[in-house]
Parts: sequence; structure tokens; C-alpha cells
Amino acid sequence: MRTIKELQERLKPNNSFQARYNIEPDDKVHLLYVSPTLNATGYYRMIAPALEINKSQTHKAIITSIENNDFSRKLSDFVNQLDERLITWADYIIFPALFSDFGYLLQAIKTLNPRVQLVMDVDRNYFALPLSIPLSRKLTQEKLKCFETNLGLMDLVTVANVSFQNFLQKLIVDRLPESNVLVQYLPSLVSKFGFEEMPPLKRNTSEKLRIGFIKPTEEDLLSLKEVLLKMCATFKDNIQFVCLGKPHSSEEGDLLLKEVDCEIHNSASFTSYFEKLNSLTLDIVLLPAKEGLYNRHQNIQSFLELSAFGIPVIASIHHPVSKFIVDGEIGFVAGEVPEWLDFLSVILNQDLEYRSRLSSFIVKNVWKNHSYSQTNMEYLLDIFI
Repeated sequence: MRTIKELQERLKPNNSFQARYNIEPDDKVHLLYVSPTLNATGYYRMIAPALEINKSQTHKAIITSIENNDFSRKLSDFVNQLDERLITWADYIIFPALFSDFGYLLQAIKTLNPRVQLVMDVDRNYFALPLSIPLSRKLTQEKLKCFETNLGLMDLVTVANVSFQNFLQKLIVDRLPESNVLVQYLPSLVSKFGFEEMPPLKRNTSEKLRIGFIKPTEEDLLSLKEVLLKMCATFKDNIQFVCLGKPHSSEEGDLLLKEVDCEIHNSASFTSYFEKLNSLTLDIVLLPAKEGLYNRHQNIQSFLELSAFGIPVIASIHHPVSKFIVDGEIGFVAGEVPEWLDFLSVILNQDLEYRSRLSSFIVKNVWKNHSYSQTNMEYLLDIFI
């Protein structure tokens, strides 16, 4: 995170324009990333891509600022960051999901730079948020309508899930027939910028298999209720459940975590999140997912993070990561209760040498197939031409 923290300091408004940005003339394609937040979405969808793009010979990226987490910033917050010099410099201007009326700002941008392409990166399906997610209570119908209108004002919309790409493209065609928006799949990828100065990977030295959950929703957690209770009954003192980021759950969810004697850790800020995940010394992580549009259209960022630490997963058949898993190679995909138990038994009954080999293969796989490799960089740069 060192480079990202240094960049955040350099981009603070009290520094001069020249100190924050380099807009010297060149023949590269210019991408302007507007005000990403320093959270998982901002990192995977804007900050890491911008830093990786700047290693290329053909494209250049500038980030206007790196903000604290804020769901619905005001128009003035973006206006303050969008200097006219940056607007005229850019070939593409990439926004996060916008939930206020940005029509005036977008029209002003096009007036200043008629050739610029407007892009919005949409990190999840906001049209299908589960009620248990606190964000659903902030996302009023008025905000959702503004979001839909803003989609129609874009030239390009990028998403991290192919199924969501198809859904959103159809929605735009149906609801915004006058628009000419292209929805493009742009995968989230691991980057070495997130793992700078990371201490060596920690391994579990206890006798119990440490089984993790990473920020599960209430619905997803409860969908595994029978599985968790049977795991406790079957494996008894050989396992320990660990939850990072307690879900905003009902009494039923709280009781379930207590019943399975789950070790609960508060989620950390993103700048210390990887260190926190490493400190939990997890042997395997369960990725539950209840069938539905929201989960079907989710990203795979948690899977990428776990893989970078060499932690195998057992994923629900309804989790989008299931399509990336071949059972036994980098994880397992489970549907019925016996499958969850069988796959956990596979891990529990293997010796440390097997687990070490599996972990090593998982790490190699994620950096080979889900990082900013030459192939993935070419795909990214070809989107912005």
C-alpha cells in the first residue's frame, strides 16, 4: 500500500496543480479517474488500474483525488476535483457509480472537450440490493432514478461480471432507448501495488482447522445454517469458525454465530485489510451465496484476495467465483449439504505438505490468470483506444 498512500498524500488539494498532476503533452491515450474512494471498490476498479496503466507505453492515467469512503457525494465534490485543464487533457473520464443529478456537469465536460468519452464503472447491481445490506436503506428511489439517468449519459459503462454486463446492457436498451451506451466487461485483478511491504504469509500452527467467512451478508450466512451446524456436529473440536466483518444480521444470524462458537473480528480499514486477513491464519474460507440477481452479478474480489494468500475456498454453486474453480485445484464448489461436508473433510484429512502444495498452486494461479499480466493488460488497454 506504500505507493497508494504516497499518491493519496500527493493528491491532497493543498498541493499545487503541478505537484499533483503531470499533463505534459505526449501521444498517449489519456485516462482521467475521478475521485475513487480508498476502499476495495476504489482500489480494484480505479486506483490499481490507473497505476498499472501508467506502466504501459501507450496509455497514461491520472487520478484526480483519493477520497474517504462516501456512498453519495454531492455534485460540488466532483466539480472541485475536475479542473478544466484535466478535462481538456483527457480522452476518457472514468467516474464511479453516480447517484446524484450529474447532467449539468456531464454537459459542461462535453462542451469543454467534445471528443472526450464518458465512462462509469458500476461495481455491483444496485437494482437488486438485498435489504440486509445497509446501503439498500440509503439508496432511495430518487437516487436510483438519478443513477439510471446517469447511465444513459455515458459513452461506456464498465462492470466486473459478465452476467451483470448482459443484464445491464439489456436494462439500458429497455429503459433508455435514446442512449447509445456500451456495457463492457472489465475484470478486477490483483496488483502488486496492494501487497507492498506485506510481511510473509502466516500459517495456522494450531491443531484446529480455521474456517473463515469474509464479510458475509445475513442472507448468505443463514443459507449455510444447516451446513455449519452439521460441520460442528461432525468435526467437533477439530475446527474453528472465524468471521472477518460481522454481518448486519438479525437475532437469528447472531444466534447462529454463537451456536457454532465463531471467532468474530471487526473488519479493518482497506489500508490495513490485507494485514488483517493475513493475521487470521485461515486454512480455508467458505463463500456462501443465496441464489438471486445480486449474488449472480457480484465481483470476485474476495476470492482474489484469498488466492493471493494461498487460501482455498469452498464456494456455493450460486457464487460467481464458482465458474473459475476446478474442484481440488484451487478450491471446491458445493451445492447440497453433504458436498460442503465432503470437501471440508478432504482438507481436514490431508497433511501439512498437501495443504502447502495446494496453497502454492493457488498463489501461482491467481498471479498467472487474474493479475495484470501481458494478456490482461492488452485486454484492458484495448478497451480504451
